[in-house]
This record gives sequence, structure tokens and C-alpha cells, in this order.
Amino acid sequence: MAVTGVIGPVGAAVTHQLSSFFLIMNSLRLLRAPSSVRSRLWRWYESLKERLPLAQVPGKVQEAFARLEFGALIESGLARLPRRPQLRLPLLYGVITLYALSGFYTLNADETGVVERFGRKLLPYREPGLHYKLPWPIERLTRVQAHRVRVVEIGFRSTPGGADNEPAAYEWNVQHRSSRFQRVPEETLMLTGDQNMIELTATVHYTPSRPDDFVFRQLDADATVRASAESVIQGLTASSSLDDVLTLRRSEIEARAKDELQRRLNAYGAGVSVLQVRLEDVHPSLEVVDALRQVSDAFEEKHRLVNEAEGHKNEQLALARGNGSASIQNANAYSIGRKTRAEGDASRFQAAEQAFRGAQQATEFRLYLETMEAVLPGEKKLILDKSQNKRDLFWLQDGVELSNGIRALPE
Repeated sequence: MAVTGVIGPVGAAVTHQLSSFFLIMNSLRLLRAPSSVRSRLWRWYESLKERLPLAQVPGKVQEAFARLEFGALIESGLARLPRRPQLRLPLLYGVITLYALSGFYTLNADETGVVERFGRKLLPYREPGLHYKLPWPIERLTRVQAHRVRVVEIGFRSTPGGADNEPAAYEWNVQHRSSRFQRVPEETLMLTGDQNMIELTATVHYTPSRPDDFVFRQLDADATVRASAESVIQGLTASSSLDDVLTLRRSEIEARAKDELQRRLNAYGAGVSVLQVRLEDVHPSLEVVDALRQVSDAFEEKHRLVNEAEGHKNEQLALARGNGSASIQNANAYSIGRKTRAEGDASRFQAAEQAFRGAQQATEFRLYLETMEAVLPGEKKLILDKSQNKRDLFWLQDGVELSNGIRALPE
């Protein structure tokens, strides 16, 4: 028992001493002389032999009664015990000592002890180590593994030994009817706030925070936690949309479920501390998986088209902004060019005007000739003589020599 951990080192030492004590007491029986006291069964056998001839008693029956002579030894020992007063007091002290020593006990590292004295709980709790209590029936010890984390499964049950048949991967269309996960339909089916049927599995991790309430205020802690967690998750799922439960607000729903479950268990007085609520597998009901996948494909196609439109819009906006910036730059360049050219023309005009003011007649004659040179080439000319002594009238044409020897200017 010490090797398997049923009893601790102290219990093993006490058991070893008791075994040695009983061995020595049993050996002392060899010092006693054979007794002449016969048992009632043997006396009945003697009277039977007087009534019946010995030949009528089978040999096997005689051997059986001979073996029963061991009962006479016990009877003679009990008969002689009152005749030895010197053994009564040590034997009484030994029984009292053993009874008092039976109150020692040890608690393992993951255990907490709850001691009851005539049915009334004694506080504080006993922590791991060596302790003493009044022997039974005055005080009674209840061991609770208060430091061990317990797991409650909702929507499924895990069975040991089924890992060999485990599928490579779990998908929506896997029924969870084989291997180490067994589906529980009455727990896994739930309805979301947008009227969608889903299948949900979850796990709850908890530890006993108050060992006395954990042991005495409920019959089955796992059943209490499972029923409360299922009710809480049902309520949160019914007030959330399908997308929130699947992806968007999944972590928030787990946190709310943990807080709500803890408040409910505190109201029950279950003595439980909830560590975590985890949504393991959440997917629509298997009967509508195909239709839901079609809806999902349609949503993906919609998002693809929207993304393409957004990309085209962004491309066109960037192109339009670039073209607009280019037009603005061209307009600025054209404006600068025109202004520069105008400034140059104005400067040239001012320079010509200043030159004109310096030699007005020569400049006028030069400008007149330049104007005539720019206007007359390629045109028929008629020159009129406005002098007082009117002489000849000239009709000029390019490339034709006239009578007076004047030749038209080339174009």
C-alpha cells in the first residue's frame, strides 16, 4: 500500500511496527503448555461416539473433528486470559495507544482535508502534510483534491482508448461518432440570435475553491458545472449572431460565459472557481452545411467583386489625380512662358521705342521700308504720283521690268 501511494511514509512505518508487534505476540503462543480444555464441538463429538459405534463414523469425519481441535486452543486461551491479571493492563494500554495513534494522517500535495466533529465542520481546512484528529467516531476526515484542475465537456464526451481511430482532420461534415470524441446531440445543438442552428462544443476548467461546499452542498460537482455552463452558453448564443459566435466576438463570448458561470455557481454555493470557458468546435448544423457553403461562396464572390471595383476606383482616382497634376504643371509652365515672352516683348518694344526717340526720322523711314517689304511682296502694286508735277503712273508686278527701269522687289 505504501508503494502504490495509498498510505504515506508515516502510515507505512506504523503498519510495519504493528506487524512486528503481532508477530511477537503470535510467537509467544509457543510458550504456552498444551491445554486439556475441549471445545463444545469436540465434546459433542465425544458424546456422539458414545452413542454410536466407532465403526459407523467415517474416517474423514474423524479427521475433520481432529482439525477442529484448533478451536479448543482459542477457547482455552480466552478461558485463561482472566486468570492472568498482569496482562490485562498492558493489553488495555496497547489498545488505547493504538486507538489514539489512529488519529494521525497525512495529506498529499494536491489534497485538502475537511474534518468533521460529530458532523460539524471544523475550520480552517487541513493543508498538505502530517496532521492529527480525534479518532473515529469523534472526528471524521474527508479528502478533497482541491488543487487538481477538473475539466467538464459540453456537447461531447472523450473516451479513452479511441485515439487509434482518430481522423486526420475534423471538418464540418465529420459526425464525431467514432474515435475518442462522442457527440451528445442534446447538448451540442443551439440557436443563435439571427435564427441559425449551430452545433457547439465547449470545455470548462475549474477547481474547488471551498472544499466543504464542494463536498457537502452537491451530489455531483461535474453535473452541476455542466448544467450551469450549458445554460449560460445557450443564453449567450441566443443573444449573438452567427458571425459573432464563429469568429468576430468569440473570445468576448468566452469571457462573458466565464463571468456569468462563476456568478451562477456562487449563487448555488457550489464552492467552485471557474478558470476558463473555451468554445472548442462551433459550426452550423450538418444538415445545412452544403447550403451554408454556397452562401459563403456567394459572399466571397461579392467581396471579390467589391475588391475589384475598389481597386479600379483607386486606380482611376490615382490616374485622374496624376493627369490633373500634369495639367496644372503644364498650365503653370505655359503661364510662365507667356509671361516671360511678354516681358521680353515689352523689353524689346521699350528698347525700340528708346531707339526711335533717339533717331525718329531714320527710324520711321526704316520701319516704313520694313513694313512695305513685309506687305508688298506677292501683291500687285499701283504707285500714284501725288507731286505737283504729276508725271507717270506705274503698275508694278513681281518679276516684270517696267519701262523706266524700276524693277519690283522680290517677295
